[in-house]
Amino acid sequence: MALLDKALCEFERWAKNDETRSVLYEIRNTLSEDQQNGILTEVSAMRKVLLELKVALNLEPTVRSVPKMIAGSCAVLWASLVELETKRLRRYGEVPPTLSEFLEPQVPILIDRLHRIGRLARRDTFSQVRGHHGDLEK
Repeated sequence: MALLDKALCEFERWAKNDETRSVLYEIRNTLSEDQQNGILTEVSAMRKVLLELKVALNLEPTVRSVPKMIAGSCAVLWASLVELETKRLRRYGEVPPTLSEFLEPQVPILIDRLHRIGRLARRDTFSQVRGHHGDLEK
């Protein structure tokens, strides 16, 4: 039921015109006003049922920590990024020299920045647990 509620949160955001636009990833919201209103109505009705179930079954909500979610995503994304290294791409066949020359300096930059994001997220978590704030390496 927590996964359903999570999906309802996304539906609600989209029904309120939420969009995402970045360099290589976009979510375009083409819902009409009627669709938005209808979705918001259905989400509200479903939440009432979920609340009844929560109370009747004494369920606790699933609580996700943003720093942990970021750190976990960074770990997964790191595994994908290292696969773009030329030495690893060669497992699939010959890598054109121009592609190798282009990717080799870029991939380590992405990996380094991803590590920085992960460390920043974990620093907040560790600071809360340990009660102190350490400086992040530059």
